[in-house]
Amino acid sequence: MLVAPRYTFIPKQERILEFKGYNKKSVIDDGEMRNMYNLSSDEYPCLYQRKPRGIYSEAYKNPTAMIVKDKKLAVISEGQFYYDGTLYPALKLSDKTQMVAINTRICFFPEKMFFNVKTGEVGNLSSNVVSETTMTLTVTSAVITFPTSQGFDSKFAVGDAVQITASDERLNVSAVIQSLTDTSIIFQDETFIDVTAEGQTEMQIEVTNIEVARNCPDLDYVMESNNRLWGVSNTDNTIYACKLGDPTNWGYFQNTTMDSYYAEQGTDGEWTGCAAYSTHLLFFKEDYIHKVYGSKPSTYQIETAQCHALEKGSSKSIAIINETVLYKSRLGIMAYAGGVPRLISDNFGTDVYTDAIAGTDGIKYYVSVRREGSPELLVFDMERFMWHKEDSVRARDFAYHNGKLLFINDADNKIYEMASDNPMASETDIEWYAELGPFDEYLEDKKVYSQLKMRLSFAKLSELTVSISIDGGEWEVLSRFVNDRDKTEMLPIVPRRCDKFAIKLEGKGYCKIESLVRSYRQGSAKKGVRL
Repeated sequence: MLVAPRYTFIPKQERILEFKGYNKKSVIDDGEMRNMYNLSSDEYPCLYQRKPRGIYSEAYKNPTAMIVKDKKLAVISEGQFYYDGTLYPALKLSDKTQMVAINTRICFFPEKMFFNVKTGEVGNLSSNVVSETTMTLTVTSAVITFPTSQGFDSKFAVGDAVQITASDERLNVSAVIQSLTDTSIIFQDETFIDVTAEGQTEMQIEVTNIEVARNCPDLDYVMESNNRLWGVSNTDNTIYACKLGDPTNWGYFQNTTMDSYYAEQGTDGEWTGCAAYSTHLLFFKEDYIHKVYGSKPSTYQIETAQCHALEKGSSKSIAIINETVLYKSRLGIMAYAGGVPRLISDNFGTDVYTDAIAGTDGIKYYVSVRREGSPELLVFDMERFMWHKEDSVRARDFAYHNGKLLFINDADNKIYEMASDNPMASETDIEWYAELGPFDEYLEDKKVYSQLKMRLSFAKLSELTVSISIDGGEWEVLSRFVNDRDKTEMLPIVPRRCDKFAIKLEGKGYCKIESLVRSYRQGSAKKGVRL
């Protein structure tokens, strides 16, 4: 008699020793998570929670923007300006104001004002004197003198380039001030060439109106690079740069390295932002990047690249980490390192994000976005090239100050500190979760899973709940833990056939997941149906 052979099914194992971050694509690797909350890459390759946050300041009623200058924090709050905690009431700003620092000044747009951090002086980037009264001026080839006080010495400075526009065209010039008084301005000799041409050393010229102006263009986005302010204007589709070291002069043209600069562009669309790369400057539209090369006005050259550039409404998504410019395009989060920008957020699957605002601590890129109107805070680790989702906080602005990344929380108007050394009490038992899988061993037949082995380390009184979803079904709780020591847990799974399963880990407090090992065996094939 023949006896059928007996087969021993030896369980196979698949190990996850590396937890790789957030991924919502249709197919993901072991160790990647389709959803998560409050996780980070800080303990990679382990699965671990983000560091605690703390409140940096509750002193501001409704802060909208902040930057750091000379290691001190500048904040705009309800249209008022604070520097290092001190209010400067002379500055009247708005929730749309942009701040940019250059040498000893913080400049404000569109207000076209500045604050001197050394002296506390508040002033205007532009200035003008306008008279529509008939008057007689005394003019030589270099000097224009008014019969009454004009306050020139308080409104302009030596070295300013000013434009004179008058009812008598002989006075219409653009020139650099050599010296000035309350009633007169002295320029270079032969500035008023028409006076010299008539053979007179001095003339009396009557005007019905005259303007002396030092103008600043209307700029939509502004940045600093190499001791110049650079900006773009949607009014005339132009890139501008101020005089070297002087944000009050945008019309200084003397054929020197200190000259101002402007260049009108021919591409369609609105400007969306700008960034200073290490070797050149970037000016963005949604479909173009204009790249400015050169070290002085006489050598400036502009190249234009058509690509996935900066999305409108995400001008604050720009951050620079290790010679790479990160920003939000309509396609997703892009990384620019001097060539063609590449997408780094394909892990988000089909999710669409808008209104990106970002900051960096020099290693990670923190970006606050909206998905279908709801806020999310996503974090990209540049060293490990992986994403994590923290929570639903909405940030209005970020600033890096004294080794900590700060952000303004839109929900409560407080300024918070990431990875705080003085965390809030609520951050000691942070809630978190991670969804792993679904796991599929790429076998055609059903599988029988016998056990799930997880190695983990608990902080004292931390909690953990492990749930399973079989073939896309509802979550079923497998185990709950509260512990205070390292241990290896054997988590039994009901040994039944399935195509795939997913695991959800939910916790409260800090818990480090070091590995997940699943054991399974292949089930027998189903018998065919006789036709």
